[in-house]
Amino acid sequence: MLEKVYTKDIQEGMFLVCSANGNPSLPEEIANTCVSSKETILKIQRCDIKEVLIDSSKSTTPNIHPKTSYSEEILFARDTYTDILDMIKVMFETVESNGYLDVALYEKKIDPLIDSIERNSGAAASLTVLAQADKYLFSHSLNTAILSAMLGRFMGLSRESITQLSLAAILMNIGKIWIPDSVLKKKGKLTKQEFATIKEHPVNACKYLSKQQGISLDVIKGVLSHHERDDSSGYPEGISGHEIHKYARIIAICDSYDAMTSDRPYREAMTPNMAIKHLYSMKTTTFHPRYIESFIKCVGIYPVGCFVKLSDGSYGIVLENTPQAPLQPQIKIVFDSRLRATHPKYIDLAKLSSENKRESLEIEECIHPKTFKLELSRFLW
Repeated sequence: MLEKVYTKDIQEGMFLVCSANGNPSLPEEIANTCVSSKETILKIQRCDIKEVLIDSSKSTTPNIHPKTSYSEEILFARDTYTDILDMIKVMFETVESNGYLDVALYEKKIDPLIDSIERNSGAAASLTVLAQADKYLFSHSLNTAILSAMLGRFMGLSRESITQLSLAAILMNIGKIWIPDSVLKKKGKLTKQEFATIKEHPVNACKYLSKQQGISLDVIKGVLSHHERDDSSGYPEGISGHEIHKYARIIAICDSYDAMTSDRPYREAMTPNMAIKHLYSMKTTTFHPRYIESFIKCVGIYPVGCFVKLSDGSYGIVLENTPQAPLQPQIKIVFDSRLRATHPKYIDLAKLSSENKRESLEIEECIHPKTFKLELSRFLW
């Protein structure tokens, strides 16, 4: 898995891929190699490179969160997801009753989720594709928190910052508690006045949060500005670019992606790869190119949870991405070409392609599970 690391944090044993921004580039003899000495680190620092991409799967540095396989991690991730989903429900009830938030408890419950993402981000990411129509407000907040933690980690944020970023994502929509259901769940087009009411939710949330103990200013800014856009087209303040807090810029992309891939009263969900394409089309207007490109590198062109058809006619689910080969992820085959259930078969498309090019498989298309009336949960664990 590719991760972004500040040059000052490079350690011996890390597998360097390239400089994070491409310019200046890593010296040819250092790129795609493990850091073997302090002299190598000094050489990189003299190149005025601020950030590099490392491949953690090839690094030999000690890790307090040893990497796990998808099958090893998914059950823990599922239990953690359920636990935090219950926590968010109680949190919203607390806000509705104008009570006091137990921030320390929330941070403690978020920690196991971040640990899971450290070990295998694909497991937690796969849970964001599950339908939670009856709990959308809660599951959307949690899904956005998971994606934000993944992106924050990829962009080199500290563990403490990732916890605060995740908390901001979980809290981003508490202001919707004060919006009437007739507006919030309306199936048709909103009137100008109804949309103005919707746009009040970040401010309503921050008014409430500013009275709470233990909420950092960074979290409040993340909540307030998660609907701001790089070209100043967002709300509530219409700010742009670097005026927008980094937490909000990360949450904005993850919030949009999860909304696009979820069924809403006014439209059906997009497939994950179509949502990626749509976000990419906004990289020079709505969102900053660096944030969008980092998100796509982080989740992949075919994000974990995509239901795909392969070139041999079989069908499967994307379980893990291959950063060096974004079009060739690892797949769990679940149906044959006639859509008959098969014994699960795990295929690494990149590895298959490199070993036997004549018989390599390719993804033909990403299909919405509803097309075949499928519940993806039965295939994820």
